[in-house]
Amino acid sequence: MALRPSKLVLFTSIGVFSGAVIFPSGCAVNNFYDELAESYHLIFDNWDAAILRQRDVLARLLPVPAIGKRVLDCACGIGTQTIGLAMLGFSVEGSDPSGASITRARREATARGLKVEFRNDDMRNLSTAPIDSYDAIIAMDNAVPHLQSDDDIKMAFGVMRARLRRGGIALISLRDYGPLMAQRASSTPVSLYFDGEFRRFVHQVWDWQDDRRYVVHLFITMQQPDGWHTRHFVGQYRAITPSDVAALAVHAGFDDVRVLAPNETGYYQPVIRAVAPRVSSSG
Repeated sequence: MALRPSKLVLFTSIGVFSGAVIFPSGCAVNNFYDELAESYHLIFDNWDAAILRQRDVLARLLPVPAIGKRVLDCACGIGTQTIGLAMLGFSVEGSDPSGASITRARREATARGLKVEFRNDDMRNLSTAPIDSYDAIIAMDNAVPHLQSDDDIKMAFGVMRARLRRGGIALISLRDYGPLMAQRASSTPVSLYFDGEFRRFVHQVWDWQDDRRYVVHLFITMQQPDGWHTRHFVGQYRAITPSDVAALAVHAGFDDVRVLAPNETGYYQPVIRAVAPRVSSSG
């Protein structure tokens, strides 16, 4: 799974490109996130506030922190959820296929005085995560739709289930793609943020490749003392509805699979909650 790098581009204040654009080949998102790692916080109004906000929502959905209880964030990125949960005393580990994201996550955790294990891994195999060892596994912020087939998602769920203890919980969040697929949305609304006296705009443009797959162009445009600068990052998604993801979790052997709406959880995306069987499949 690799994105094939092409030429570097970046808008300068006079509208000429000079920075990095990545054109996708297949579905390896690690290069997308390697390029984005040092800018990822800029997609939020205030990343530190987002860490606190999301941790409080997740804490209500996860088992209470206790000695011996372990949580794995298998799509941790730069640590948005992992760091927040560690602040609350969860024994949490983070993994991600993007090396640059893992490097930044380690740096951000250290800066906050937190001891968290971060490592490179792919949610479809989780080769660094021991079997039957976690009380919860999470993959938030639309990570699963980077996988390019139902088989990939079923593989990821099977791997998660094997690493959860009996009765362990899996939490997955993703966009509500149903209306977006029907509309074939070509972009997201522009978000305007203020960094002191300067403005920052964040938006996405979507180029649909077929009825499910689209190339995303993420633009972060910042006002700076010498003018306006835009960073442009390119990745790939495969749209899938939360109900379809939930069905794949059932297929992988999870019990009590539910799709929780944002008004139920307070999270900004629908959340799929699935429970690992409390008894072995052999009875």
